Amino acid sequence: MITFLSIIVLLISYLTGRWTLDTGREFLLHAGVTAVNYKGEKIATSYGGFLAVVFLMLDAVVLGLAQWIPLFSYSLFAATLAASITVVFLGWLDDTMGNHRDKGFAGHFRTLWKEGRFTTGFLKAAGGGVAAVVAAAVTSGGRGEVWLMHTLLIGLMTNWVNLLDLRPGRALKFYLVAGAALFLVGLGRGETLLFLPLLGLASAVLKGDLSARFMLGDSGSNLLGIQLGMWLALVSPLWLVFLWTALLLAGHYIGETVSLTRLIEKNRLLSYLDRLGRLE
Repeated sequence: MITFLSIIVLLISYLTGRWTLDTGREFLLHAGVTAVNYKGEKIATSYGGFLAVVFLMLDAVVLGLAQWIPLFSYSLFAATLAASITVVFLGWLDDTMGNHRDKGFAGHFRTLWKEGRFTTGFLKAAGGGVAAVVAAAVTSGGRGEVWLMHTLLIGLMTNWVNLLDLRPGRALKFYLVAGAALFLVGLGRGETLLFLPLLGLASAVLKGDLSARFMLGDSGSNLLGIQLGMWLALVSPLWLVFLWTALLLAGHYIGETVSLTRLIEKNRLLSYLDRLGRLE
C-alpha cells in the first residue's frame, strides 16, 4: 500500500511541477526577481521560493494521507517542514537582498569580524545551522552522538548543494541522482513520502533549469540540500553518516580553496556529466 502511495505522490508532484513551471517563471519575471547568470543573461531567479509554495501544498496532501494510514511521526513531519521553510526563507533573503561580493564561509565571517556587518550569507549560514540542529534532534531519535553527526550531515549537505548551484542543472542533477537512490532504498517506508513531493517537483523543473529559463537560487538549492540531508540521515546507519560527513567536509574544503567549476571542467567525465542536457 505504501509503495503504491509513493508512486502516486511522486507522479502527482511531477505533473504539478510541470503544470506550474511557466506560471512560476512568469510570476518572478513580473515581480522583478531577476539576476544575471554566468552567461551574462538576465533571467528569473530564486525559483526555489515559488517551488516551496507548491511543495507546501503537496505536503498538505501527504499530511492528509497520514490521517488515514500510519506513515510517519508528526514530529518528523513538523521538523521537515519547519527546516525546509526556514532555509528557503533565508535563501530568498540572500537571493533578493544579498550583494554576493562576500563568498564562502570565510568571506562572510571576515566581513562580520572586520566591518561588524552582518551579511545575508552569514544569516543564511547561521540560520541554516540552527535548522540542521533542530531537524537532527528528530532524525536522531534523541541520541546525543547520533544527533551531533546528523546535525553535521544535514548542515553540510544544505550548503553543499548550494555550492553546486553555479551552472544550470548541476545542483538538480546531484539531488535527483541521490534522491532516486534513496527512493529505491526507502520504498515501502512511510517516511519516504515526506520527501517525494520535492523529488517529483525537482524532476519536473530539471529541463527548465538546464535550458537556463530560470535559476533555482539559494532558496531552491537550500531546499534541495536540507531535504536530501534529512533523508540521508533517516536511512543511513551511523557508519555511513560518518562517511557522508567526511566526504562533504572534503568537498567543502575543495570548494573554499579551489574552484569546483574549474575542477569539474578539468575532469573529462565530470565535465561531460555536468554539460549533459545543458543548452550551451
